Amino acid sequence: MREVESGIIMGDFRRHTEDYNFVGDPNTGITFRWGESLHKNPVCAPWPELADISISNYCTKQCKYCYRASSPDGTFISLEDYSFILEQLTSKRYGPVFQVALGGGEPLLHPQITEILRLTRKEYNIIPNYTTSGFFFTPEIIQATGRYCGAVAVSYDPYRRDMTWERLNEIGTELADEGIKVNIHFVVSDSTVDAAANLLEGYQDNPLNRFNSIIFLTYKPFGKANVADCLKPDDRLRRFLALVENPGTKLQFGFDACFVPLLFRKTKVNFELLDSCECGFFSVYIDERLDVSPCSFCNERSYKFSLRQYNFADIWENEFQKYRQKVLKNCPDNCAVSDICRGKCEFFEELFICPVI
Repeated sequence: MREVESGIIMGDFRRHTEDYNFVGDPNTGITFRWGESLHKNPVCAPWPELADISISNYCTKQCKYCYRASSPDGTFISLEDYSFILEQLTSKRYGPVFQVALGGGEPLLHPQITEILRLTRKEYNIIPNYTTSGFFFTPEIIQATGRYCGAVAVSYDPYRRDMTWERLNEIGTELADEGIKVNIHFVVSDSTVDAAANLLEGYQDNPLNRFNSIIFLTYKPFGKANVADCLKPDDRLRRFLALVENPGTKLQFGFDACFVPLLFRKTKVNFELLDSCECGFFSVYIDERLDVSPCSFCNERSYKFSLRQYNFADIWENEFQKYRQKVLKNCPDNCAVSDICRGKCEFFEELFICPVI
């Protein structure tokens, strides 16, 4: 065990200031965050806990909801630029970010993906995770994943004809047999909300029983995604939310931050188990062009800053302040949970449906 200036111990991860405390376990991925006391939540981290990094905009699939609008014409980040990002994400005072979420594009098609995983974990002491379509695993990639990664997510769309439940089961089994924790990322839209509800009913428990959990992601009208497929405040969504409280499935499941306003407002789930949107407060997004923004769905140019012009510490500590001040006062609906939920998305008006459902 080697202690370094940041307060991080190899094999453990700790970051403490007067009003912010964070502990992470690299082996389990379990993290704890608290403020001045265990009963207070910090508003913002002095250094991000997680960085969402796009390592390419290249993909041979044509998923209709792809928010990056990735294509076979996309580009890959260079290993030099990726290393530069990790250096920027390592603070002399606070140490590195705890983990990175690698995406794209299809990250497994990056020609240096195994070296990216090794570099992240071994050279920078950062835990890499990634999201993939599930079609491009090789023995070499699986071996590197098991050696260096915390977890893997496989994107699933019930309307993708090239991914059946049987194939999904094969992927989950193959990875789980190698000791890899694998989740499903399920995009919930107007077209898929019924299928999502069926998952909560338990209809697919058998083919999915080797997966760690299902994470439901809110459909956003960005990239290739069409605004017409955004969730509607109707009976189908109400059925889905009712099943959150009384699920038939035995599988673990969770949600992205964009679902939190609905969960706060329309279910009786334990508020202490949910976090409001962390983008720009506890996490950050960096794309393959080295542009930094609070969120991978950021559609506001004034919130984007290039690492070729700014150092990351300046972006996090100073340039993001305008965004944070706006978001903290962004919800127009003064409901009973407005003090713990940021409510309205800064980027998509279409997602703000909790007052009308």
